[in-house]
Amino acid sequence: MPGITLPYQLFLSFALGQGAAPAIEPFAQAITNEAWSLHAVRPPDAFVLAEGVAQGQVAKAAAYAWAKQQGFDTSQMDALVSIANVGPPLGLAYEAWRRGALSDADFETALRRTGLETQWFAALEALKGERLDLGAISTAVHRGIMHDAGLLVTPVPSGPGNVPRIPVSTLDTLAEYAAHGIDAERARVMVADTGLPLALGMMLQLLNRGVVTETDVKVSVSESNVRNEYMDVALALAREILTPHAYAEAELRGVLSHAEAVAGAALSGLNEHDYNVTFANLGRPLTQHQIATGLARGGTYGGDYSAIPDGPYRDAARRSAVRPEYADLYYHNRFSYPSLFQLSRLVEGGTISAATGADWARKSGLAPEVVDALQASWQGGGGGGDPHVTKAQNQLWTTLHRSYLAGKTDDTAAAAVLGTLGVAAGAIAGVLHLWQTEAALVRKPLTPAQVKKAYRNGTENPDTGSAWTQDEALAELMALGMSHSDALTFLTE
Repeated sequence: MPGITLPYQLFLSFALGQGAAPAIEPFAQAITNEAWSLHAVRPPDAFVLAEGVAQGQVAKAAAYAWAKQQGFDTSQMDALVSIANVGPPLGLAYEAWRRGALSDADFETALRRTGLETQWFAALEALKGERLDLGAISTAVHRGIMHDAGLLVTPVPSGPGNVPRIPVSTLDTLAEYAAHGIDAERARVMVADTGLPLALGMMLQLLNRGVVTETDVKVSVSESNVRNEYMDVALALAREILTPHAYAEAELRGVLSHAEAVAGAALSGLNEHDYNVTFANLGRPLTQHQIATGLARGGTYGGDYSAIPDGPYRDAARRSAVRPEYADLYYHNRFSYPSLFQLSRLVEGGTISAATGADWARKSGLAPEVVDALQASWQGGGGGGDPHVTKAQNQLWTTLHRSYLAGKTDDTAAAAVLGTLGVAAGAIAGVLHLWQTEAALVRKPLTPAQVKKAYRNGTENPDTGSAWTQDEALAELMALGMSHSDALTFLTE
């Protein structure tokens, strides 16, 4: 173009190109894409390549060759790879360091990988040692494992004991709290909130013993997990309540009325029906023998303690826990009756009739067939006749009895003598049966010297309940084999 210099021509060409660029860009891009498609030789970004090498995802030789195509030589790529290298997360680095898997230098390298300035390293390295958690500190103070630092109301005793103690730690208690941002006052609150008071039941026992006050009990409730609304009603538990069994025993023994015992058992949750079952399980019956003698003496089964006159007899029956339905039988057993030996002497001596003797024998608890045999014997043996005959009969009976018990007279001989004494044939077997039973219980026979000593000292004869008489001693000696004259001489010499 005439008149336009080359610089202006270039400028105008550039301006026209820039102005037309948006309009022709799609067409130009298509040409560019086609060119890259035919010649795909563009290398990856060097920074991405450095990360790929650091992460082991791209081969170093290929990455460095591509980087050279972008103007990055080996030294520049080494620097980029070093920048791309990272360390473990700081939390994992601490854990590995504490376990000894990382050295101090390794941990500092991990810190550097975070991009921190070195001025923070010392503070972060000081965090290697973990502090006790707040709960552990407060519990350790309560248990005397750490110094209380004035935080406890009542310090843990430090004196000697029989049980070995855990040594007190050298850790600074307040410093441990401070490491968690807890000052001394907050530490005091945490220690005070640790641990529990004595159980409510123990506190109530101490209240009953006068060791603590009601306020102490209420405070123990507030320091426990029980809501404060219950502290007043909890005091009602200070009263100990008898067990339902004890209430039933008290009624049985006449200490409480039925209504009082039922009301007391209700405090433990028993209704009247359940209480009555408990009461029915208590008390003792009479023995079979006592029942027999009580019935024979006119007592009746059933009823209650009103069958016994009010006073010591009724009180004794109740306090011995005899069940009420046996009360009348128990009362009729209050007296004793003569032994069979004494009874025989009374009948044969004419003091009482054979019928009375039989009645008393029945009331003593002898079997009905034995009573019948005795009555028949007494009636057929001349009870109430000549006293000398009676005396001789008594002596013969005693001698036979002793000899039989000593095993010196057999059943056949004894039966013959009993016939001589006038015992009915049908009663002899009953008498021998009783003697056989007695023989099984008799102690070893006395020696002659023992018989003599017992007679001389007036010792009680267990068969009669009275002191030994001369006739009894003679009969005993004769049963041991002495003649009458020898026995008399032995006793009187």
